[in-house]
Amino acid sequence: MNTRVTFATPYPFQRPAFIGIREYGFINSHGDAYSVQFVQKNNQIMNYIVDLSLKNYDQDEYQTMNTGDVYRVMATVVSILLDFIEQTPYCQSIEFVPVSENHQLSNRRSSLFLRYVQLFKTLTGWDYKINDGVFTLSRPKTK
Repeated sequence: MNTRVTFATPYPFQRPAFIGIREYGFINSHGDAYSVQFVQKNNQIMNYIVDLSLKNYDQDEYQTMNTGDVYRVMATVVSILLDFIEQTPYCQSIEFVPVSENHQLSNRRSSLFLRYVQLFKTLTGWDYKINDGVFTLSRPKTK
């Protein structure tokens, strides 16, 4: 994969072990294990929903992401998104919802995700839209 500029240095990540499994993983500098899963949206093979979660269930994801490590975590997520679209050329859209610790939309978190969505657009040319707090990245239409 090509080295790309992000706001911070991404962590090394592990690709899925099998083609059919769409779960990436990485560990941050605090020892927190993250999982980034791509789930087919409504069983549509070309559209995915991203789930970013901690594998360390005894910790609060929101607290952990607010330890000053959030930029490296997000840079890693962008790197994983880039890898996923390279490995999955038929993928047409990816969507996610930046929710806070109480599962509510957070303006601060949405602003952070928006910065990284804009970076992703710059790196890939993919379009994005935000509708009711749902961020959707879409492969540009080819002519």
